[in-house]
Amino acid sequence: MSFFPAFASGQLVLGQYEDEAPFRTWNTHPYTAAAALGRGETAFTLASDASAALANPALLPGLPRFTLTVNGYFQSASFFKYGPLNTGVLGTDKNITQGLLGLDFAGLSVRLGGWTLALNVSLTELYNRPEAKYEEYYRETLVYMLKFTQDGVLRNVNFSAARRFGSRLSVGLGLNYSTGSLQREFLEQSAYPGYTITDKKTQNFSGFYVNGGLLLEITDKFHLAAAFRTPHLKNAENSSTLRYLAPTGNTDILIAASSRDGAKQPLVLGLGASYAILPELTLATDISYYAWSKYSLDYFGEKQARDFKDIFKIGAAAEYRAALSLFGGQAWIPFRAGLIYDPQPMKEPNSSYLGFTLGTGSHWKGLSLDLGAMFGRESGSGNDLTVKRIALSLGLNL
Repeated sequence: MSFFPAFASGQLVLGQYEDEAPFRTWNTHPYTAAAALGRGETAFTLASDASAALANPALLPGLPRFTLTVNGYFQSASFFKYGPLNTGVLGTDKNITQGLLGLDFAGLSVRLGGWTLALNVSLTELYNRPEAKYEEYYRETLVYMLKFTQDGVLRNVNFSAARRFGSRLSVGLGLNYSTGSLQREFLEQSAYPGYTITDKKTQNFSGFYVNGGLLLEITDKFHLAAAFRTPHLKNAENSSTLRYLAPTGNTDILIAASSRDGAKQPLVLGLGASYAILPELTLATDISYYAWSKYSLDYFGEKQARDFKDIFKIGAAAEYRAALSLFGGQAWIPFRAGLIYDPQPMKEPNSSYLGFTLGTGSHWKGLSLDLGAMFGRESGSGNDLTVKRIALSLGLNL
């Protein structure tokens, strides 16, 4: 990908990719592992593993007595405006795509008497951006360079408890503690007259919130659910270092600053419904409300302009379970498909993603493997951004 100096105003609207925006989408709650991802991210009434505690802990009593799950992911997103790119310093005429790979969930659940408890660690947000770099050469010698890098993560530890009340109602509550960091660096080097400018900013995050929900089994086939995540403050310990180095006169100027700020995260409410139209076939839909109009960000003591609106995210899916005999034991193979409508919160541009999901797997003698994939395309910004997420879960269920 080639870059060139840009001469547009640095005050252009970034939209999807403000500096603090999570990779791929602003709407990162609830986290979904492979099974729920393949079901159009529907997770309020249907549970396959302990990650259900992050969406609706009331689902935990419906899991086997003991579950242990790990989840890995690959996800990619395309970008057009972020950091200095196409906002006034560097420019490109094409989208830039970045892919990320790793483990993002490990959790277990256990039923003790009338209670079901769960402990999970998840990677809920990524802040990575593709490296943006401009270079000038004179006779194959680098004489000038601009480079921007950004990366970061937000991790969450969740402890949840749930209980059945009668035969039709389950209630659950989760306590969540999140930590993470974000690093941004802008580097400028010139061979003539000879200087290096480094602008580095680091944020260390922490926060606490509560999530919970209930599940009402209207009939054996028809289930309704409600879930919530409390609004909370994502605290930030910020530090900034601006350094100017020049060989002439041994110049070394260092300007450092620090602050304690934060970002007010929105209330999230969810409703879900599922219906088993056949013993093997279940339909599900989730609707999530995000109160993004209450979002605010303070950065080094200054309130940042974020003109956001409240939005509704919708997921719908079907899951078919095929039973078969495998090595003397009963196994079942899920086939999942879904759609996701994922509007972004900024008013300008009025942007949203439409995603299509697929999933399958194998469950046999207490062992489970689930594979889910989502492919989405954005509309509204004029940049035709794309997103992708693929997840693979391995589980032990006793």
